[in-house]
Amino acid sequence: MQTKKKEKKTKFEEICCRKNSQLLMALLLPVVIIGGYFCPRLGFIVVGLITIFMILASKRGRFYCGWLCPMGSFHERFLSKVSFNKPILPVFKSSWFRWLLFTLMMSLMVFRLYMTWGDPEAVAGVFRMMWILSMSIAIGLGFYFKPRIWCTVCPMGSFQGVSSIGVYMLTVEDTCVQCKKCQKVCPISTYPGGYRQDEGPGYVPSIECLRCSNCVINCPKKALHF
Repeated sequence: MQTKKKEKKTKFEEICCRKNSQLLMALLLPVVIIGGYFCPRLGFIVVGLITIFMILASKRGRFYCGWLCPMGSFHERFLSKVSFNKPILPVFKSSWFRWLLFTLMMSLMVFRLYMTWGDPEAVAGVFRMMWILSMSIAIGLGFYFKPRIWCTVCPMGSFQGVSSIGVYMLTVEDTCVQCKKCQKVCPISTYPGGYRQDEGPGYVPSIECLRCSNCVINCPKKALHF
């Protein structure tokens, strides 16, 4: 018998406006990556997005990641069509790996910014370059693993996670039966049911949740909420 190359996709409900916002935001990728070749200052769009997600993180955690990130949107809406969709390896969710990548990527960015000597076009080019580098790694990993695997290690996502500890948390009530449907519909395979407590609510760590609401609206027991 011939084995299937891809895991079976899980059908689930989702908030329609989230899909629309992702499709719209994904358009920024060609604008910055391709358009930036002809107009380098378009790289400053990335700076604007960083400002937006820092503001949102203080109120809604990684909401930007789940709803507005152009890269995450591309992976979820387009890369998912060709991805082999293999499970995310535990190493990608380990703290040491996340912060090692964060240190390496931020060190590279700071070094390149220093080398621009303040030239505006060169500065914008650095942010465009970081997007190209991140996209290259993300597509390579997402083609084989879950499409949004990059979001488990993304330096900017990790930064949002630790800067929003205790903010707009995904709550797991004790009515949860740990059916694992929440894990199947999560873009980064987080398992909220694993944080269930026998007495009182459990909370999913901020860094592990994109605030996409997929698990909330698909929970058969309505045991999840923010």
